[in-house]
Amino acid sequence: MRQFLLFRFLPPVAAALLLSFPFASRARADDQPFLTLDATDIEPEFGHELEQSFAWASGKPSLSFNSVEGESELEYGFSDQLQLAGAIAYDWTRTRDHTSPGAFAISGTAVDDIRGELIYQAMNVYFDPIGLGLLISPGAGRNSRGVETKILLQKNFLNDRLRAVINLGGQFGAERVDGDWGDVSALTFDVGIAYNITWEWSAAVEFNAEHDFDGLLLNGRAVPTATTYYAGPGVQYVAHPWTAKFAVQAQLPWASDATHMPGALDHGYVSDAERFRMMFRITRDTF
Repeated sequence: MRQFLLFRFLPPVAAALLLSFPFASRARADDQPFLTLDATDIEPEFGHELEQSFAWASGKPSLSFNSVEGESELEYGFSDQLQLAGAIAYDWTRTRDHTSPGAFAISGTAVDDIRGELIYQAMNVYFDPIGLGLLISPGAGRNSRGVETKILLQKNFLNDRLRAVINLGGQFGAERVDGDWGDVSALTFDVGIAYNITWEWSAAVEFNAEHDFDGLLLNGRAVPTATTYYAGPGVQYVAHPWTAKFAVQAQLPWASDATHMPGALDHGYVSDAERFRMMFRITRDTF
């Protein structure tokens, strides 16, 4: 539900990120080698980080579909246990219907939403048996509004070189389709494993599952719809105060559709979800 979006011009945050590129020798605890998960590592007290994300998505049945999405975010360590963030998301999308001969391509650019984020670190993975955190992220935009919550779990091994992260999430809100607003919900399960090959380089594998509903789970009126799965590898390079991450994912042919609507599935894939996506993120610590 939450998207990363892109304008045709470089946003101010991205421009600020490109002012310099100093290097350092090793990674820090608050570097997260994941693009679709949140670890329990957060910014230290009074720490700041600028984050710029881009994602390209493509592949839908009977459509020429391409979407470039982006998100600019500022994170702030309110305390050693509490991180706050604000973000703006935007996108460019182009589609053309292959089933209609002579159909014109439709494209557009827009700001998608503005959101806030709070992460509370209840247990520190470096001092406690596991890392435990709670994420709450409200947001509102032109076609969606709602709140996302996640329970964050993390366990480190091999002197913190191997990290395993699990996110258990719920999304509750409303979406506008063809001018009409309707309540929607989702349950998410995300898991990732990352290994520090060197102090600078890390490799990761991420898996995402999302089970969507029409209606709100909170009032017991939700009706199950589609379940979608994605997985793929990623890599991270750290040269403090900079970090760069790149990942690719493919939709897995395990999807299901509880509505049994004709055309909702195509050879095990959800028809209305992209088949492939590539993600890139660059961050800079500013404290």
